Amino acid sequence: MGVAEMRQRTVRRRRIVFTADSVTVGGVVSRIGERGAFGLVAPRQPSWGATVDRLDIGAVNILRAVVRAGQGRLEPVDDDRQLVFARVESGRLDVVPEDGPAFSVEGGEMFLYRSTEPYGLTWHGSVELLMVGVPLELADEFGIRQESVDGRLRNDSALRAPVLAFLEAMAGIEGAVGPLDAYFLEKLVQEMAAAVLLSNRRVGAAAQESQPGIYDRALSLMTALRGDHDLTPERVAGELNVSLRNLQREFCRNGTSVAATLRRLRAELAVQLLTDSQYDVLTIPQVAYYAGFGSAPLMRRALTALGWGTPAAIRQRRSGDDR
Repeated sequence: MGVAEMRQRTVRRRRIVFTADSVTVGGVVSRIGERGAFGLVAPRQPSWGATVDRLDIGAVNILRAVVRAGQGRLEPVDDDRQLVFARVESGRLDVVPEDGPAFSVEGGEMFLYRSTEPYGLTWHGSVELLMVGVPLELADEFGIRQESVDGRLRNDSALRAPVLAFLEAMAGIEGAVGPLDAYFLEKLVQEMAAAVLLSNRRVGAAAQESQPGIYDRALSLMTALRGDHDLTPERVAGELNVSLRNLQREFCRNGTSVAATLRRLRAELAVQLLTDSQYDVLTIPQVAYYAGFGSAPLMRRALTALGWGTPAAIRQRRSGDDR
């Protein structure tokens, strides 16, 4: 992505107020038809309504919603292909996918849905939600079938608390967001969403007919979280619910080790940052930080060992190619 494209990244805040037959966005009231607005429809219920505070950063969005009791549905929206993670803060919500089993979620529970599919909805009382939408193709990147992601998420993942804390902070962002901050916030949201998706899939893996091996699952997890300084071989083993010895054995069968693979993945991310002109604003230590290395010397040693050369040399080669 070039500098011009980065500058064009949209950061937009909106309050959206729904009634059964109208929607107000930025003070402008519009009547809604059978498809509703933003895919949300709740017909013939004068007392029904919803208020949504929405923050869009590039291809992701964070939403806080309060919905009054009633029934409705979500319909697919053209050019909107999102995977939505939702947490019910209070109240209860029944969800009925068109091609899957119905499920209920209540205060403290999380669920997933796809904007490309229709769903029936029943809101019991006043329901408060915190939601994050990411590109649906995120599931494809990690080898997860899109049709397998609908439904409730587990409550016992170690990722749950830190991810929710981050999303709470994102939802409360105020003031201007610069293009570089917007880029990293967008990437962080997507990486956290991928980690939750992978963690949730791990739990139900025993009941699935097809499941990637330990090596493939570990590689996907490490790719998603490589920028996390606290990601270690021990933590990878814990997230996958396998022993560190078994994890090391699987990597040895593939001609490498967990630690070496993690260094390579972080080095690849560092090279991406060093060879993209939009990140010239970052110092070498900052590149090391965002790439998941503990320090610039550690990054330099990893890059040199893998044959890329020093960080300064990588930047200089890219600058020469640009001339």
